[in-house]
Amino acid sequence: MVLAVLVMLPLACAPAGPPREMAFVSLPPAELEIGCTEGQVGCEDDEVPHLVTLTQAYRMSETEVTRAQFAEALGYDPSVAFGCGQDCPVESVTWSEAAAFANALSEEEGEESCYACTGSGQAVQCTVAIAAPACAGFRLPTEAEWEAAARCGTDLPFAGSAEVDEVAWYAGNSGGDPRTVGLLAPNDCGLFDMSGNVWEWTQDIYGAYPSDPVTDPVGPAQGEGHVNRGGSWHSIGTYTHVAERHKGGLEATSESFGFRVAASER
Repeated sequence: MVLAVLVMLPLACAPAGPPREMAFVSLPPAELEIGCTEGQVGCEDDEVPHLVTLTQAYRMSETEVTRAQFAEALGYDPSVAFGCGQDCPVESVTWSEAAAFANALSEEEGEESCYACTGSGQAVQCTVAIAAPACAGFRLPTEAEWEAAARCGTDLPFAGSAEVDEVAWYAGNSGGDPRTVGLLAPNDCGLFDMSGNVWEWTQDIYGAYPSDPVTDPVGPAQGEGHVNRGGSWHSIGTYTHVAERHKGGLEATSESFGFRVAASER
């Protein structure tokens, strides 16, 4: 059973005004095949299909983190796509900025921080302090958690549909900008924009998939970049399929890079 939970998170560094709400969807432990499975389209060489077991339930934000939510938590908005408003996904964030946002939520909720960060603002530098799924605080989803959530028990090519226009903002329908979160149909778990809108940072460093079954994978210990998932507003349609992988540099940023947060259930 998938449960949508609406929680109020009074975020640090908030300007005057009411706090924004963040909704979370609870997701169960799972065993599934990820990568280039039969239902996928436009597969690439790094999407080797393999069996993954996720042993712990987790929750994931219903939408991508918005510009307003990010600014309330960290006191600034790095976004450059000013054709889109405060309820559009925050973009132009590095992996470390996404990690710093997760730490801010953890602090507000009295949970442990999953990341060790130095510096602040757009100069922040973060590393994983407590790896998923052991960390009790907010964090980025692992790559396997992200794909399990996007698939939600199906093998549809896009997150919630066989038709990209039903669930994804991409180059063919976005009008050249990210769009307000949650406007298109969600997948069966109630998650919006898992395909398209902005590429979403995951916790994992990019590396080759194994061919053997794995349990609670967290990616390699070292590498040249972290994994983004889901495609974006300027991707071609097939690049928004649920198995699509992208390597963003360790501190790369782009007007198409955003994120959503997750937390292990306790």
